[in-house]
Amino acid sequence: MQEMKKHTKLLNDLNNFIEVKRLLADNVKTLDKISDDIDEQEREIERLEQLNTPTFQIKKMQDKHDIKATSYNLLLELHQQNLIALWKLSRYILKQFKHFSEDEIKEYNLADIQASIKEQSDNIKPKFIDLVKYDIKHIKD
Repeated sequence: MQEMKKHTKLLNDLNNFIEVKRLLADNVKTLDKISDDIDEQEREIERLEQLNTPTFQIKKMQDKHDIKATSYNLLLELHQQNLIALWKLSRYILKQFKHFSEDEIKEYNLADIQASIKEQSDNIKPKFIDLVKYDIKHIKD
């Protein structure tokens, strides 16, 4: 029974890891689109300024730009926090592998999965200062 429980737990956490990675990839696409929109707005503002467009029209465009830039910065911050959460999940998954014997890892072909999670964990490892900020923020929450 305990054997089945550790397998189920690992499988659930691996599924969560995959789903979070998929969501983060979608977030990157959204951030890229917003960034492109911001760049386009900046070019449009510059064009309007060169055409001596009325100030109120430029101001309106700059306000839209500022809102979009603020949204982008907030989404980017959330994305960074989600990357840290994903990294923590990857570390938790790697600890779960310690509950499996070498024979079990071979029998269930877990070595490749373990290596893949380790590599991905290393790739997204946050800077120490970012990790401290994340932990402090979540202590306050």
